[in-house]
Amino acid sequence: MEIIQEFPVARKKQTFRTNKIREALWGYLFITPNFLIVLIFTIFPVFFSFYMSMTDWNILSQPNFIGMANYQKLLTDQVARVTLFNTFYFTMISVPINVILTLVLAVLLNQKLRGISFYRTAYYMPVITASVAVSLMFMWILASNGLLNQLLGSVGLKPVKWLTDAKIALNSVIGVTIWKGLGMNMIIFLAALQDIPNELLEAASIDGANRFQQFTRIIVPLISPVIFFVTITGVIGSFQSFDLVYNMTGGGPGHATTVIGYYIWQQAFKYLHMGYGAALAYVVFIAILILTLIQWVLRKRWVYSEE
Repeated sequence: MEIIQEFPVARKKQTFRTNKIREALWGYLFITPNFLIVLIFTIFPVFFSFYMSMTDWNILSQPNFIGMANYQKLLTDQVARVTLFNTFYFTMISVPINVILTLVLAVLLNQKLRGISFYRTAYYMPVITASVAVSLMFMWILASNGLLNQLLGSVGLKPVKWLTDAKIALNSVIGVTIWKGLGMNMIIFLAALQDIPNELLEAASIDGANRFQQFTRIIVPLISPVIFFVTITGVIGSFQSFDLVYNMTGGGPGHATTVIGYYIWQQAFKYLHMGYGAALAYVVFIAILILTLIQWVLRKRWVYSEE
């Protein structure tokens, strides 16, 4: 009798196990295409580029293993030092300004005003505009006889060599980069602001807190995880800057606007020094990793957590 009673239970367990296996197989089947894409276009290039960094491959001939020679070359490459300095300067200027401006814009556009949707769309438009189009527009604005210099001349000021003066060109590119990226972070901050309960701000107002106090003591702490996220992605993005530099200045004048992303492309695809370009890319990866880890460690000091 016990065997007869236990049989349906055992059969149910077996059916349940079979269904779980079938469900798991279907799950693996659906994620296989994405896994293959990541394997082919991300994981494999990471390991292959490390191998390339140990060779003198120039695409046209067979690669020869040269060990750490490409990394040793970095220590004596004066142009690489200039590009790394330009990249750090680019990051230290563009990221804080972008974070502050986008946060202020998000606060202003979080108001219930007539036509606010138009302004939100207008500020987001540069994000979806092609970098080539943005570059051409600002090359016309910043040209020696461009719109900006004509405006300066109309008020009696001398024209400025925005893109041809080595002391100014990088700042011009940074300004265009900030302008183009305002919309993305603004949307992220706007979503974070709309998640803040109105009851908290109303309670603070009743307790006598003004708008500035509400912003600094309630809003900023509550959205600090979003500020942290935007800062990290901004740092990573600044180290990957390429398209605006390529289109607007070509790294010039001299190497004044050559950032590390452009220099990697130049070495790997213009001069066909694929091994050296791969070594530069790994140096950038290590730099980004170190900066990200530093920010991650320091986040506990200023990022608010409900835990």
